[in-house]
Amino acid sequence: DSAAATIKHYADILKHMHHAMFQYHDIKTKNVSEAWKHLSKGNEYKMSTLAPFDEAFELDKVSRLKNVFTPGFWPAGMGSDTKTPIFIIGFVRSGSTLLERILDAHPLIVGTGEDSVFNGRLDSIRNDIIKASMAGQGEFLQTVKKLADDVVVDMIKRWEIIDANTNSEEDLSSERAQEPTRFVDKMLSNYMNVGFIHLLFPNALILHVAREPMDSIFSAFKHDFPPGGFDYTSEFSSLA
Repeated sequence: DSAAATIKHYADILKHMHHAMFQYHDIKTKNVSEAWKHLSKGNEYKMSTLAPFDEAFELDKVSRLKNVFTPGFWPAGMGSDTKTPIFIIGFVRSGSTLLERILDAHPLIVGTGEDSVFNGRLDSIRNDIIKASMAGQGEFLQTVKKLADDVVVDMIKRWEIIDANTNSEEDLSSERAQEPTRFVDKMLSNYMNVGFIHLLFPNALILHVAREPMDSIFSAFKHDFPPGGFDYTSEFSSLA
């Protein structure tokens, strides 16, 4: 309603003011105490208009995933033999973008941006797997392989669009004499979907990016992510 919108509006203003003061003291005055005070206050205002972190729900979700994706959950020979996708997963602010750029420097490897092709298809992948699992093992095997093949096709299409929009004719002729054979799919939160990734792509390379924990946590705490999946990084109780 209008009252909630007004409260959120002023909370956002105060959040931005305190975050600006944090930057000022962190970079300009080097006053650690003042910087910390403003950063903490800014994050309090941010969280004041958002739903609290549901620790019990998150723990239950992780527990259910661990109970489902166990050895023997799917039959041998499941998924695609391809090694085309390279998946990057991990915690935010852990160096994943740098890793993707390093991989992209190889002439046969390309990054496909922040929007994960696999993650974008995950809902339909889940639904199709559930349906196929009730139709017998043969149907199950064929469905999973087709789902994997479709993901790879979409990765190639994504790269073709990016390549066509970012490279000139001179770039196309000089920089990549060969078509890429590996495509990087970076979505850090896909650590929750490793079971599905391994189901479709048992031979794919999955790179889990890890950084010194305190560096990663503090970097996330002081980064003002948009409201959404990373809200929990704005308070230490949920970060821990």
